Amino acid sequence: MPAPLTPAPPPAATEDLDVIASRVGEMQAELLRLNALGERLVQMSGLNPEEFDFTDPPPRGGAEDGPARDFTIREIASELGSMVSLVQDRKRKLEVLEDVIMDKGLAAQAMPSGWPVRSGYITSNFGFRVHPIKKRRLFHEGVDFASPRGTPIVAVADGVVTFSGRKGGYGRMVDIRHVNGLVTRYAHNQDNLVKEGQMVRQGQKIATVGSSGTATGPHVHFEVLKDGKAVDPFRYIDRQPRPVLAGGSEDQPG
Repeated sequence: MPAPLTPAPPPAATEDLDVIASRVGEMQAELLRLNALGERLVQMSGLNPEEFDFTDPPPRGGAEDGPARDFTIREIASELGSMVSLVQDRKRKLEVLEDVIMDKGLAAQAMPSGWPVRSGYITSNFGFRVHPIKKRRLFHEGVDFASPRGTPIVAVADGVVTFSGRKGGYGRMVDIRHVNGLVTRYAHNQDNLVKEGQMVRQGQKIATVGSSGTATGPHVHFEVLKDGKAVDPFRYIDRQPRPVLAGGSEDQPG
């Protein structure tokens, strides 16, 4: 005898479940970022990592018995929506606290200046160019500095490493957070020499030049992000006195 068919949930319930799933995904992503930020702040401030544990869930407990009532789907969706907003608010406040700690703990070299390599030349500028591999006109969000493989890549300002690993076409990449909402990015590296959460100083060796990810040869792709948006790095670093290849940014590989 065939098993009875399970009735499909009504359309309203399906929509509510979709909302819950979306909210859960948002919260999971925000919590991962919040945990990483919290761990950085503990390391920067010298707090006890056992007291401020951002890895394990907080200890909780309660009586085994008590009045019970099931949540409705709409109540769960509403609670999750409130929690997502709360987590985002806490993240913003922790980022402000991180800036305050960095302002107090970093030297005058907290603003980007200088080049990420001590020798080399520019092969692509910030702006639209013909992509060296896709052969289409695409926006280039950084500046490419060609230099021999293995050349040291240095931090252009004091800051805290917020990412060190592989990321898509960037290959091996390092992100460093500085004061005033600035982040510098160093990509296509051969080796990353720093870890997430590590404090670095201007001029410190953080990686070596390579061609990992989408690249036609050894160089460092250098970006400056202001409040999460890529800006022209030459607003912060000098164009000279390094030699620059002839031609515009659209016809240079990198």
